[in-house]
Amino acid sequence: MIRLAKLKLPIWLTAISLAITVVLPGIGSTAAFRAGGVRKPIPPPFDFSDDFYRGNGISPENIRERAGNPDRNPSHWTFDNSNTDPTRRNVRILETTGGFDNSGNLIYYSITGTAFPDTFEHDAAGALTQRGKQALDVANHFRAFLFPKASAGSILSPAPPNRRQDNVFDTRNGYFSNNPLGLWLLAFVVYTPKAFTDEGRKVLDPIAATNGRDLDGTPILNTADLIDNLASKGLLEIRSRALDGSQGFPWVI
Repeated sequence: MIRLAKLKLPIWLTAISLAITVVLPGIGSTAAFRAGGVRKPIPPPFDFSDDFYRGNGISPENIRERAGNPDRNPSHWTFDNSNTDPTRRNVRILETTGGFDNSGNLIYYSITGTAFPDTFEHDAAGALTQRGKQALDVANHFRAFLFPKASAGSILSPAPPNRRQDNVFDTRNGYFSNNPLGLWLLAFVVYTPKAFTDEGRKVLDPIAATNGRDLDGTPILNTADLIDNLASKGLLEIRSRALDGSQGFPWVI
């Protein structure tokens, strides 16, 4: 999955007696949870086991760029037999990057793999199983917002050089309990021409004054509510890849 660890800014900006690292489903890190003097180690991020993927509607053999597989950069993972969680296997993920959750809190995440339509479980006749349908519904419900540069080549490319700011993950609506694998639909956030009119600048300039500006010089957007609000005003569009996979993987795990 994309494993998300959420850390509110005051925790790492100031020294306080109560330190809490909020961990989303599937997260692993070497950090620890401490509250009221209780300290509990958090395990590092291991890939899920094949059985756990299948139990949640995913065909593990059809995960692309899965940690541990030949098509994944070998510097992103390592074999590690220290795992004791039966829902995981002995592949530890080394790649970690940062972004925001739906409330603008800092998070860290690791990508387990990418998904195409056949990644969701199908029966022998080629139809989605009930588990596969449920997994697909979850994947389409939770959006990972990406912010492509206006000057870059493909507007729907998730490659880091094409991004003008860090990703935002929409963790609203029961993410903690309803998305055990961390399945996400790629949602590309693009400013419309209206954003660059006087009317648009009146809305966007105060956001930039608070959040700063991205590599395009447009405001940094750090919450899901803010993104949806600007979309409702016609100042940006939220685009997705074709769900048949013809434009590349539509989902990330």
